[in-house]
Amino acid sequence: MKTMHQTLRLFSVLIGLWASSQTPLSAVNEKGDWPWNLKLNGWQDREVAEELGTGWFLNVGPTGLRARITREHPQYLTIKYVFKKSPAHGLVNINDIVVGANGKRLTVPHTFGRGSRGRGTWEGPMLDMSKLIEDSQGKDGKLELIVWPGGDKSKEKSVTVQIEPVGRFSPTWPYNCPRSDKLMLDLCDFLAEDYKRAGKFDSRVHGHSAALLALMAGGGKKHERLVRNIMSEYGSKRYDPVNGNGFPAWNYGHDGIVMGEYYLLTKDRSLLPAIESLTRCYVEAQTPESGGYSHKPYPAIQRRIAEGGPKGYGAMALPGGLAMLAMSLFKEAGLDYAAPAYERVHQAYLRSAGPNGAIGYGFEGWDHAVIRLTGEDAKMKGSPKGIGFLCPYDMTGIKEFEIVWPTQKDPRYKPTDWLKKEAETNRVFDFGGAKRVVVRTMPLPEPKRPYKHNGQPCDHYARTGCGALAHSIGNAGNQSWNYFADLLATGCAKSPNSLLDGHASTHMHVLWGSLGAALADPEDFREYLDGIKWWFIMAQAHDGSFVVMPGRDYASSDHVYGTRVFPSACAALILSVKEKRLQITGAPRGTGGKNAQSSPSSSSVREARQLIDGKRGLLDESLILALAELSQAGQLQPLPMSLSKARAKVSLVKVGSDARLTFQEQDGGAPSSFALAELDAADHVMLARLVAHLKPDDAESQARAGIYLELSGDTRAADEYYRKAGTRFEPLLNELFQ
Repeated sequence: MKTMHQTLRLFSVLIGLWASSQTPLSAVNEKGDWPWNLKLNGWQDREVAEELGTGWFLNVGPTGLRARITREHPQYLTIKYVFKKSPAHGLVNINDIVVGANGKRLTVPHTFGRGSRGRGTWEGPMLDMSKLIEDSQGKDGKLELIVWPGGDKSKEKSVTVQIEPVGRFSPTWPYNCPRSDKLMLDLCDFLAEDYKRAGKFDSRVHGHSAALLALMAGGGKKHERLVRNIMSEYGSKRYDPVNGNGFPAWNYGHDGIVMGEYYLLTKDRSLLPAIESLTRCYVEAQTPESGGYSHKPYPAIQRRIAEGGPKGYGAMALPGGLAMLAMSLFKEAGLDYAAPAYERVHQAYLRSAGPNGAIGYGFEGWDHAVIRLTGEDAKMKGSPKGIGFLCPYDMTGIKEFEIVWPTQKDPRYKPTDWLKKEAETNRVFDFGGAKRVVVRTMPLPEPKRPYKHNGQPCDHYARTGCGALAHSIGNAGNQSWNYFADLLATGCAKSPNSLLDGHASTHMHVLWGSLGAALADPEDFREYLDGIKWWFIMAQAHDGSFVVMPGRDYASSDHVYGTRVFPSACAALILSVKEKRLQITGAPRGTGGKNAQSSPSSSSVREARQLIDGKRGLLDESLILALAELSQAGQLQPLPMSLSKARAKVSLVKVGSDARLTFQEQDGGAPSSFALAELDAADHVMLARLVAHLKPDDAESQARAGIYLELSGDTRAADEYYRKAGTRFEPLLNELFQ
């Protein structure tokens, strides 16, 4: 028999590696005048656009100042607008440069660009100024700004700006904090008044739903009537999986969360027809290849394609996370919760989460194929509901077909032998005419013990936050789901510097990432809150409302559809975690309701085995050999990874003749070399997965990675790699383990 050294070589995609590699590291956020040349929507900020023609600047707390950070003066705030009837009006002018306050200079420069994990906030002068503003708020409200008039250093002067002395945030904020208590109530009052002024909260569903949830969570009896009146409109809503107008899939999640929370508060049965309609849509509108949702429901997209129209946008993880959270709320309430769709989103999360809890833009999909029925089978009818819907049969009755995609010429090609081997479990969808989309069922086992979080932050963490909430709520004490929720919650709590790094609607990430972080260990959540306190100070305008701040992502677009309603509601909801009135803000969990079905994911996970004595050395030797082969062949790629010996992301760049591994930090710095024995068990798992990622077709790589994962206790992932390695490795594995 071959030795383990000779037989084992490599495998598998390091999920966290994949998620982090999706961030374009070369993108620069502050390129030219972007985002300073964009107009900020909302009636409160209209005067900026009317006077300047632009106006998406950084809000400088309650002073009435708007600023930008320039490359010429990255540690200072260059003023670009001063609001009329604000504390700073008449004292500070456009193009003045604020270089400090209260006798202290701003000294930390802002770091431009995006793509470096954990550096997505507006660090530098914004963080430093927030501390000085809070100092003044905690005393008499006098903020002594140090200013260079017109940018002229030689004319430096001090001006006193009188802001409201609202007190400091307590060390335990928002708990036992008078400032937090008052701020939450004031923000709820602002939301209610703005609704009465305009007759609506916001034209976009995320702003509307956040404001409504904020009033439920922190508004108290004062705003109950307004909430009840708005909720009366929800009972008549109906959801159609073939309706492709606009971006309806975003409504599925937001509407469901609002209705789920309100039903749990009131048991208002008038919502049940809408909820029943929505749960059917969750199942039928879901993208079957990944478990996520596109902007439009899956059948609507497929019908458009069949008619010769455009392919449209792919499925995303965040709408899936929002929808799963809504389903969890329905489950908590004892209602039908669209169990098939629920389980698929759960499996999508398991498949996609990195070791830091990060979730990519889209869920990692299942194997799937497009086939065309031929011969007599071409006469088989599709779904009775039409294109895009599940067919009432699997692959067992299909004998004659040809594979349209993937072909071996396609770079994404994977073997398709599973089409017939797993005929009974494959799901078949009508793709129009004789075409079918066949999706492989690839369930992952559940975690049996807590995850070991790697300590790294997440980017774009609304997806992670929604997952944490969805797995915590309505799980009826399912410990495996709690383990997974803890991983995701910890990922959020480790990410305060990702606050404004979210894609598209930046503040959607502020909201759901923060609420997810609230589920983490109290010490981690405390660090998170301290890390985002600057935003609570600097985003609050002189009228008390919160302003949409520019995000660090290239696609940050809240300026278009994010009025002050949305960030104000985000702030109020984060503060309301102290109230614990809603499930998403920490209300006690029930048992899933009397009629809640048990989760299909509650099956047991096998115990991890231990290697036979003397085999670990051979395993490590085979890993070093595989890494060395890749290094000598020039096949190592600069893929970012976490390492126990480094604080920043690193890449493996070389394996020397002495078997030492050389790593280079992603942000620069001198390379460092280590022997494999100097690295910890999590590093070993990562390296085994790295090798396998670089040689995905090598079955031996998959087996090795599976062994390292099993030794770490993660039999769920290990079994997936063993499955991909193939049955020929089973006898060897049985001999290696005790």
